[in-house]
Amino acid sequence: MKKILVSLLIGSFGFSFLSTFAATTPTATTSITKADHFEVSIKSPVRVGEATDMIIKVLDKAGVVKTDYDGTIYVTVDNDSKATVPYADDGYTFKNADQGTITFSKGLSFTKEGKMKVTVIDAENDNLEGVASVTVTIGSDTTSPSKETVTITSPDNNSEIPSDSVNTTGTAKKNSKIQIFLNGKQVGESQTSEDGTFIYELTKLEQEQNVLQVKLLDGTDTVIGESVKVSFKITTGGPIFNTLTIKEGKNVTTGTLLNVEISAEAKLKEVTATLGDSTGTFTETTDGIYNGTLTAPSATGSFQISVSLTNDLGKITIKEAAETIETIELPNLFKNIKSEMIAKKVIFTFGLENEPTDLVKFKFQYGTESGALTKESITFEKEKIKTRSGSYSWYIQDLDPQTKYFRILGLDKTGKELSKMRASDIFKVDLSLAAASKCMVSNISGLQVTAWDGTTILSWDAAPDATSGYNVYKRGADGQYALIENVPTNSYTIYTAKDTVSYDDFAITGVCNSGEGESEFMTEATKVKTGPAQLLILLGLSAFIGFFVMRRKFAFFKGN
Repeated sequence: MKKILVSLLIGSFGFSFLSTFAATTPTATTSITKADHFEVSIKSPVRVGEATDMIIKVLDKAGVVKTDYDGTIYVTVDNDSKATVPYADDGYTFKNADQGTITFSKGLSFTKEGKMKVTVIDAENDNLEGVASVTVTIGSDTTSPSKETVTITSPDNNSEIPSDSVNTTGTAKKNSKIQIFLNGKQVGESQTSEDGTFIYELTKLEQEQNVLQVKLLDGTDTVIGESVKVSFKITTGGPIFNTLTIKEGKNVTTGTLLNVEISAEAKLKEVTATLGDSTGTFTETTDGIYNGTLTAPSATGSFQISVSLTNDLGKITIKEAAETIETIELPNLFKNIKSEMIAKKVIFTFGLENEPTDLVKFKFQYGTESGALTKESITFEKEKIKTRSGSYSWYIQDLDPQTKYFRILGLDKTGKELSKMRASDIFKVDLSLAAASKCMVSNISGLQVTAWDGTTILSWDAAPDATSGYNVYKRGADGQYALIENVPTNSYTIYTAKDTVSYDDFAITGVCNSGEGESEFMTEATKVKTGPAQLLILLGLSAFIGFFVMRRKFAFFKGN
């Protein structure tokens, strides 16, 4: 592999310069020729630990700078494995802005004395390289390196800070390590950015008067520059915090809405409190008393509440761990939740154990996604939906077929969710299992009998979902109900016979989809005055309407 030697000449001031060949390098241009070698310029001699600049140019065979070079280079020191070199891990990739020349400011330092061979090589092409020789010495035989400039731009010298935290900002040599000293003690470190700026936050300052200084380090962690010392004062007399009280107590269930009261200095500009991910702004209700709400975390465990107070002068008091709460998860009281689907209607039955005394109603929440139960249905009072077996029953109709997810919550007499009663687990109901062709009709109510001029008129409340009219049933001697007629409106006229008088029981149901669906229960039976002639007419009519008979059996009817 062909080696290109870079001559380093020692001048009268102890600095090296490129040979006459390098000094007369032709003007940089862009050409179609390939990069041939690197020209490496490094000051020599240098002292052990001294950070020095390194200049690399990419040249073609004619010595013209290759301004379009965009390769990646690595820098190595053959006989000093611990030397600090630029971009040691990932190498440096040339950018368009470099135009074939890059200067690594204070990017190279050595850990021992001797004659050092510094090699620059292309990551993809072993034949593309450059070499420089540097003499490294120990002692004072070389000129002391000049100190780098470090400037603190904030805080200002002799300033007052109305807080226990402050951002330290400033400028120094770019891409370099800095150390932050507070009151003579190192409290942190950071690094300057590409434009040479830095920022570091000092928090929880306890000392009233403080002195700040920033020091700049080279690649060997040697201090190569330091700022002037800046004095600042943490202003005393911030807002006074007294107490924090949780009305629900310190042991609460997960997700509980907490009513919190903070006692502090009166007339504050802003009072906030934070509990986990929940932050609340508090309102002054009376002098020095601030009220607001926070939500307990959904996880169980121990959690701290912090308070921030701000007055009109901008002074801030932060009270960490003003109070601590313990969250627990209540047991699920709901059991044996079952669902029965009929078209777009779902009938739910469920049980409870250890019912809260202030439980009055239930609320069903449901939706198409388990995380978005945006619709709800509130039941009647629990006594009205309780079954003989002690469980509860409620139905929701006209559901969107895409609805899948449900859960049940307990409510108090005001309709507010019971915080001490955990909601049921979210459960899934597949509405697609219900037959889409079936229809459902509400039970008929309001049956009335009106006698007038030899006729008896049965009437009842209209049911909008009885799209195929109403079935009129009459109970026979065997106690079973037989279909007499299907009528389109919510009334039926019976003509009373003038001979032997008899009384018969009638009941009504609603019908939909040409008899495909019918009310689940008949109306309460009512006795109507009829006669033999009328009965024959009714029985004759029933022969023409048999297609309305529902496919179910009534062994006996309620009220029999």
